[in-house]
This record gives sequence, structure tokens and C-alpha cells, in this order.
Amino acid sequence: MAGLPDFFRLTALDRVDGTNAEAKRMAESGAAEGAVVMAMEQSAGRGRQGRSWQSPPGNLYCSILLRPDYPASMAMQLTFVAAVSLAEAVAAALPQGTVVTCKWPNDILVEGRKVAGILLETSSVGITGMLEWLVVGVGVNIARHPADVEFPATSLCAEGAADIAPAALLAGFCRCFLSSMTTWRSLGFAAVRAAWLKRAYGLGEAIEVRLAGETLRGSFQTIDKNGALVLRRNGQERRITAGDVFMSGETDAAGY
Repeated sequence: MAGLPDFFRLTALDRVDGTNAEAKRMAESGAAEGAVVMAMEQSAGRGRQGRSWQSPPGNLYCSILLRPDYPASMAMQLTFVAAVSLAEAVAAALPQGTVVTCKWPNDILVEGRKVAGILLETSSVGITGMLEWLVVGVGVNIARHPADVEFPATSLCAEGAADIAPAALLAGFCRCFLSSMTTWRSLGFAAVRAAWLKRAYGLGEAIEVRLAGETLRGSFQTIDKNGALVLRRNGQERRITAGDVFMSGETDAAGY
């Protein structure tokens, strides 16, 4: 595909159960790092925590297979590598001055409305704890977005983007992702963390974090050296590695 860096090899499908599912099957079959799956539609798209991801035609659904030689404990950092890259690609497709932010841990917002999500899935070697493979799944609302969700959603077209094909956005994302991966590998997570914080949604503000068994309220201080959210509440800091973040009055019903 024109514009796709040489590192990547594209498999383009009309319809698939899920691009992450297909990329995982490819990984288990021995596919090399850099394999990319893109589909026009998904019949069973999934988001974080098994949530359904609405997948109508006209949007971008893709997954990238990586085989990083790193411990599985570092996998979360790749979510932020992907988020910084996707935010950059999304911003490039929108009118200048449009506000594009990263919502912890894996969403991209445009003017405070969700336009994209990221789903990371991994397999590691039990004895060594090293990653065997890692799949970065991305869904971007280009032409359509859901209206029946509690957290506001939007699409690139609704936000004033010129007519952009999913393949063109994929190429832009892959270029940004390859650059961010190079930065991560050479300079470490600190450089990626700094770039993510520049776009962080709700940083320094009062937020609500919903966990499996409790809801926490406090001030969003930062993310730590591993990507955990640092919440200050009752004069103390708490690090959170998984949860859903909301500003006052927000709820989220679906998505990556």
C-alpha cells in the first residue's frame, strides 16, 4: 500500500471477526513482526475488558503484530507509544487548531469526544516472562460514530476532516508509530511519557476512576514511569494500573 513504511506488511480484508483476532492467529502461525491487518468491517470487534466495539464500514480497524524483545511487564508502555502515534495521525487529518487529547489509558479524544481506542493483547513465555508477541489494535471513527453511548463520541468527518480513506489514515498512523517505537527503543519510556502528558486529558483536574470493585475520586497528578495513573486523594497518592477515567458527570458505555 502506498505510504506504508517498508517495516509493515499489509493484509487487507473486507470483513473479519476482529483484526486483533486475525493478527493473533497470524502470530500463532509464526508471522513476522510488522504484519498489519486492516478490515473494512468487523463482525465481532472488541475493546478493552471485552466490550463490544461498533464496526460499521467507513472507519479504520487495524492491528499491528510486534515481537519486541522485552519483558511482558513492559507491555503497557506500548499502549502509550500507540496513543501518542495515533493522536498525531488524527491531528494531522483535522483542521489546524483542533484539540486532540489522550485519555488514560487507551482512548483518543477530539474536542473532548471519543474518536478512537486502542486494544493491546500479548502472549509471553511463562518461564522467562519475555514477550512472545504483542498485538496493537486500533479503531478510529472516520465516517461514522455511535450515538447511543453515554460517553460522547465523534468522528473525523464530524470534526471537519477532509475526505480521508481508512488506508490513508493507516499509513499516517504507521509512520508515526514507527517513529515513536524508535524513540521508545532508543530513549526509553520517559520520552514517550512526556509526549503523552502533553496531550493528557484531565491532567491536574478532578477525575473519577472506576475500578472493578470501587470508585475513586481525586486529582489526576501524572502517569508514573510505567504508565500507571497517579491519583492524589485525601493527601495521598495512589497508583492505578487499570480502570476507567471520567471527568465530572461522565460515563462510558462502550468502546476500546
